Amino acid sequence: MKTTTQFTFSSLLLFLIFTSTGCHLFRQQPPVIQAPVAFRQAPTLESLIAHVNSNTQRIQSLEDKGASISVPGFPSIRASISMAPPKSFRLTGETMVTGKLIDLGSNDQEFWVWSKVGDWPGQLYARHDQFQNTAARQMLPVEPSWISQALGLAYFDPNDQHQGPYPTQDGKLEIRSTVNSPSGQMTKVTVIDPTYGWVTQQHVYDSNGQTLASALASDHRFDPAIGVSLPHQVDIHLPPAQMKMAITIYGYRYNHLRPDDNRWIRPQNSDTPSFNLANPNQIPGPSATPAIQGSPYSAPTQPVQANPYPAGPQQPGYPATPGYPQNYAPANNPAAPIYRQSQYDPPAIRGFEGRR
Repeated sequence: MKTTTQFTFSSLLLFLIFTSTGCHLFRQQPPVIQAPVAFRQAPTLESLIAHVNSNTQRIQSLEDKGASISVPGFPSIRASISMAPPKSFRLTGETMVTGKLIDLGSNDQEFWVWSKVGDWPGQLYARHDQFQNTAARQMLPVEPSWISQALGLAYFDPNDQHQGPYPTQDGKLEIRSTVNSPSGQMTKVTVIDPTYGWVTQQHVYDSNGQTLASALASDHRFDPAIGVSLPHQVDIHLPPAQMKMAITIYGYRYNHLRPDDNRWIRPQNSDTPSFNLANPNQIPGPSATPAIQGSPYSAPTQPVQANPYPAGPQQPGYPATPGYPQNYAPANNPAAPIYRQSQYDPPAIRGFEGRR
């Protein structure tokens, strides 16, 4: 009888571990299909941008067929991820034992962030048009919808200034984009595979060269039904918010979510305090600053300068993709020689040095 009891308890414990941590030991993986070669010779800036934007525009909505998310100090948990570019996004994580642990979401009007992990003060939310000009960006450097880009739906805005491509040490190509936002000028670095054209890294810096957000994408797989390649493993760092997370996706469903789906509505929980980040009287104080990892993560710093990157050659304007703003004008910067890899040093991203 004792042996039977021990066996039953052990089996139950094993079941709880498997079901609460999103175990995928027995998940059947779809066959890997060789992605078509996008570039058989060195691509130009225009061809790289056109390829990345075309890949993203094939997707009106995206939902996982199974996913997990993990943060330092905690086991992996089941996740649910839905996206409908450009603004609609939802990511939740939960276990059978604890229930929902994290909820990040966005719609056309507002976004929200909530978590049970660490010292998170409650549900943080704000309207997109109000948040850009607030001091709360020091707590949350990018909106949750940026994760859609991190998960493979990258997009080059024709209204931004783009330079490159520059070769990286691992044989990839890097495009540097200057983005003018209400909070100041930012620089976006996008690293692209020169053969298949998929995005492997994205980094966002403020005007002082401080890292605001970074994403490393890997395990790209091609889906011939829709003609796109998407990553199945993405590591995300948000240094100002001291947040790290790793997202694993086992499969995708494409283009079946409705714009009026209830998942795009911010949840209202009477037992959870809400803070409007656009209201300076509601921004949580320093003692309530969210910390999702066990130890502090300091953002790498760069020398304070107007542009943390060397100037690249002037590039001709590229044709705007249908459905997106078409008032793009090429940069009026004076032409400069192309920099060799040894002549510039991309900003170091802590924890990423071995993977750049």
